[in-house]
Amino acid sequence: MPENHATPLEALLLPETPTDVHYRRNHFEYPEVGLAGWALEVTGAVERPLWLTLDEIQRLPSRELRALLECAGHRRTEYLPPVAGVQWKTGALGQARWRGASLADVLRQAGVRAGAVEVVLRGADRGPFSGEGEYAFERSLPLDKALDPDTLLAWEMNGEPLPKPHGAPLRAVVPGWYAMDSIKWLLRVEVVTEPFRGPFQELDYRFKAADDPGIGRRLARIPVSSLIVEPGEGASLRPGRIMLRGIAWGGEGGIEGVHVRLDEGEYRAARLSPPEGPYGKSAWEAECELPPGEHVVSVRARDRSGQLQPEQAEWNQRGYANNGVHRVRVRVE
Repeated sequence: MPENHATPLEALLLPETPTDVHYRRNHFEYPEVGLAGWALEVTGAVERPLWLTLDEIQRLPSRELRALLECAGHRRTEYLPPVAGVQWKTGALGQARWRGASLADVLRQAGVRAGAVEVVLRGADRGPFSGEGEYAFERSLPLDKALDPDTLLAWEMNGEPLPKPHGAPLRAVVPGWYAMDSIKWLLRVEVVTEPFRGPFQELDYRFKAADDPGIGRRLARIPVSSLIVEPGEGASLRPGRIMLRGIAWGGEGGIEGVHVRLDEGEYRAARLSPPEGPYGKSAWEAECELPPGEHVVSVRARDRSGQLQPEQAEWNQRGYANNGVHRVRVRVE
């Protein structure tokens, strides 16, 4: 069975999620990929097809960035009526420090031909899709995103060699976008002149509204989001002042503000720490006076483009992109 593992919420308050507890989302069993004989194939609409060993990729200029990766199905269990899929609560996200070469440098070395529109990334993991045959897990990026210097081919995570559970020997890191595009166990990069139609692109990971009879729209950028980390859901607390802590991420231009609310009161500003890089989270904290009884604490964030977390995310047929206001219920006695 594929392994799916959420990050413990308290680990999200650290600048880097420890590698051994960083969330994992797998569609199939772990593939067997070793360095012996491994090379990255670069093919398709290119002037010079390439087979690059890991040593050759590591000789390219390297970049390091801190980026948060989030599963598109994060917080799926909050949708009502329930939606099929991995029943993620909170924790289907994690932030790491990634080092690798820009995918753009590899594409320049290969020479992208005129007419190219997308770049398909294929992983070594493969298996059945809805009973319709066996497929590799692969997705495409629009050419402009593939050529973004921050789209990485990463071989290092948190200062250590990339481990097998996170895609060794090489994986993509597509910062700012949902993590299904950050293909693990990378085998092939293919430049294409027509939109890619693979099942994990055309049929899965698409936002289909409740009344959408078609295939829906592609998911890409992570929307503005926030979480309460402390106190946790169902916590039992003493009356008086407590400190609320959590994180905010996503959106456009970084997080501008975070606000918290007790029960049906007014939202008030939390203290916001500087962002941990252009693709990282921002920590926040706020003091709150809690009288005896049962309470609901809420948090919402706003990005620099003015986008605000909705009170409730739009229900959709696959349970994706839940960035609704996060709430925890606590008891004070």
